[in-house]
Amino acid sequence: MSYKIRNSIALGVLLFLILGVGIYVRAFDQTREADGIEVEIKQIDEELQNTPNLVNHFNDLSATLEDTKKRWENRNKDIPPADITSQTYAYFSRLIDLSGYVKLDMLYTGVEQKDNYGYNVYNLKGEAPFENFYRFIWYLENGRKLYKVTSITVKGLEVAPKEDEDEEGQVLITFEMIVHAYFSSVAELARAPGERTITPNYLAVDPFTPVISSDIPPNVRSLIEIERSDLKAVIPGKAFVLDQDNIIRTLVVGDEVYLGYVTKILPDAGRIECTLNKGGIIEKVELKIRYGIVQKDVEK
Repeated sequence: MSYKIRNSIALGVLLFLILGVGIYVRAFDQTREADGIEVEIKQIDEELQNTPNLVNHFNDLSATLEDTKKRWENRNKDIPPADITSQTYAYFSRLIDLSGYVKLDMLYTGVEQKDNYGYNVYNLKGEAPFENFYRFIWYLENGRKLYKVTSITVKGLEVAPKEDEDEEGQVLITFEMIVHAYFSSVAELARAPGERTITPNYLAVDPFTPVISSDIPPNVRSLIEIERSDLKAVIPGKAFVLDQDNIIRTLVVGDEVYLGYVTKILPDAGRIECTLNKGGIIEKVELKIRYGIVQKDVEK
């Protein structure tokens, strides 16, 4: 075979290989790249078409951020790193000084600890004229420290004057409520920069004033006024009650109380039941033991 023919064959094979590679690249590899480019083009087109929505979303987020910054800079609640029972009671006492007479008994009942905050749980029970009670609640919720009333039970109670007093009887509010006192490990929350003038709104009407007075007789024998008392302990056959004058008294079934008598003593349930006659209206009143616990050094 001549040199010229061999060169022609070699060039033909080389040309065939180049042609095959070109066809493969064009038919398969570039097709996949083209498909990928088409997908990217479609995504870019969708993003361009969605630009107004993105702008609106950005504006909404900016407004939320601005509002959050204002609220943070103007916050007016102090959340200390720890809540100590004695300090909380002292704070409540200062609120009572602002509110007027409020008889208050406070029990610490537990703590709830979250990630970087928590709250102590207090049971508050007592009595007060409605105006003073309203101011106490108002100062509690609007004061400098963060407290939240989670549940509350109130009742209007007519109290007859004592025999040696010339004053008329009055209507008191007896109450029991659960309050959460918050604390946080976030140091910035301990002292809030915002200030706020707090003045309770004026209420012209006492909603607990009865339309018709029951004209109950005075408690001339200093009997236990069960609705103004607190049950401290119950054993089979006996109950120990802190009465309206802060005196511990002992009761058994059948004992007379103001406007009624003791009908049941239930030591397993930690409660007693009395039946009262309020000017012809028969009412059953229960007292339950309020359990508290000793506060441990959870603040550390």
